[in-house]
Amino acid sequence: MNTLSRKQREIAERHALLLDIGRRLIETEGYRNLGMERIAEISEYSKGTVYQHFSCKEEILIQLCNHNSIGLKSMFERARAFEGSSREKMLAIFVAHELWAALNPNCLELHQTLCGGGTKEKVSNDSLELHNKLDFEIVGLVASIVEEAVEKKELHEGASLSAPELVFSLWSLCHGGLQLRSLDLPLAKMGIKNPQAATLRAIESMLDGIGWHPLSTEHDYVAVVERIKSTVFAEEQHACESAR
Repeated sequence: MNTLSRKQREIAERHALLLDIGRRLIETEGYRNLGMERIAEISEYSKGTVYQHFSCKEEILIQLCNHNSIGLKSMFERARAFEGSSREKMLAIFVAHELWAALNPNCLELHQTLCGGGTKEKVSNDSLELHNKLDFEIVGLVASIVEEAVEKKELHEGASLSAPELVFSLWSLCHGGLQLRSLDLPLAKMGIKNPQAATLRAIESMLDGIGWHPLSTEHDYVAVVERIKSTVFAEEQHACESAR
């Protein structure tokens, strides 16, 4: 049942419209050129109306980042629910992150800009609190898979990395791989024909190294990845293939 009044719905719809215009302007003209006047011009609302929704362009940026994080968290929750071993669930997280980045090609740049000098100091407390909350929830969700592995004896409790440290290490591999792939580097000439597969193999080697069972010598994880793509994330995988 919709409990919002007509006026509240109109405000919410206008907010979403202005935010979407902000996203498109960043994509086409860059964050540096984002301005309230330009949003007002495109939306045909007054600049004052735009300021009723966003106090500054930094507020637009963090709300876009929060929207992206909500989408990533939702995909991670689906990955977490994958019916399989804890290590297979961690692979589902990898697949989710790759698909999310592919479907939101500017997400990494947006988050990097948000973390740049003094940007967060200009945003509202509510937006910043939500941003931090989402970060903690996303990390906690992935860490819970590590904790499950320990509980199921699929990973020894005395592993060299704690759950948060392991999440950070995997995050570094995935994020770093995406960052390098976004640059204009001649990876193929460097001998890296499939960067995504190379990152996945690095993750597999790392998980083997800490003794997370089943080991890659005991299980066909390539087939698992394909099953995850065709079941859990069939819609996202189709969207990525259609966009190529």
